[in-house]
Amino acid sequence: MSYEVDYLPVGGGEKSGDAIALRFGNLSGTRDEQILIVIDGGFKESGEQLVNHIKQYYQTERIDVVISTHPDADHASGLFVVLENLEVGHLLMHKPWEHAENIKGFFKDNRLTASGLGKKIEKSLQHASDLEDLAIKKGIQIIEPFQGVNGFNGVMYVLGPSQEYYRGLISQFKVTPEPIKALDFLAPIQKITQDAIKWINDALHLDLLDDDDDSTSAENNTSAIILFNIDGHKLLFTGDVGKTGLIQAVDHAESLGTTLTDLSFFDVPHHGSKRNLSSKILKRIKTTTSFISASKESPKHPAKKVTNALQKHGSKVFVTRGSSLRHHHQAPARNWGPAQPEPFHDKVED
Repeated sequence: MSYEVDYLPVGGGEKSGDAIALRFGNLSGTRDEQILIVIDGGFKESGEQLVNHIKQYYQTERIDVVISTHPDADHASGLFVVLENLEVGHLLMHKPWEHAENIKGFFKDNRLTASGLGKKIEKSLQHASDLEDLAIKKGIQIIEPFQGVNGFNGVMYVLGPSQEYYRGLISQFKVTPEPIKALDFLAPIQKITQDAIKWINDALHLDLLDDDDDSTSAENNTSAIILFNIDGHKLLFTGDVGKTGLIQAVDHAESLGTTLTDLSFFDVPHHGSKRNLSSKILKRIKTTTSFISASKESPKHPAKKVTNALQKHGSKVFVTRGSSLRHHHQAPARNWGPAQPEPFHDKVED
């Protein structure tokens, strides 16, 4: 099978986001010989670009699956536009408010009701709640993308999060009450300090990525991690997941006999943040091509430390920076020029 992955530019200034379209099958054949997936939609403007892109380059108004990796506005807002304007078969998204009954015992306040907790969570995640309402209105089936969910004869497989890990993370959302501290299966979430950037020298023989504790937010660590295996070409998408979620996904893949050291494509988490990857992870996730969605003006995304580390592990790295990117195998030609890979940087963030 042939495939193509398109990254559309999202955001401006410090705001980055993800808007991704993927299709595979007989791309020179009819629409019925192809599967079309949308993974996140960025902001509203990005959603509009996705709709136009799919109509122009894929020559269809029908999407098989839309995936919302997690409910942040820079990933989910544009999906409302996609669902409004295109025919969608299935929506993969988490609905944390529906897990309130299962997690109400995670909090110190034993007077907390599942109903009250659920309403509080749903109100705080309005973009996701609106997306669910629209899907229900349009008769689109919603599936929560937990570990083990799969489709298209195993071509698509959700590696994480597990339902247990996900529910524990909900208890650490910013909107929820103070949780009990004895949830030892969760990542030790550290407070991020906003220090001034310090620059250090880097070289191919140095290993500078941190293997310290996970400082990714609980909300980001709920991101769905999805592997596509298209005739031996493995493509891994990660949303904004942190180190703990990635390690659990790799562990699960290896328990199934699936290695992630031979990827054809890697969606670098959280716009290339230095807090989402580690040296340990990049020894277990190796790829020939990495894509990063980051605003052209973003001062910290992607981190040069991350793009250098990926190159040290054998990957070419490409960053959107206000332009669209395309990765493909035996797909129809376009009049797009070749993308320029990220250079190796002599100095990186400490």
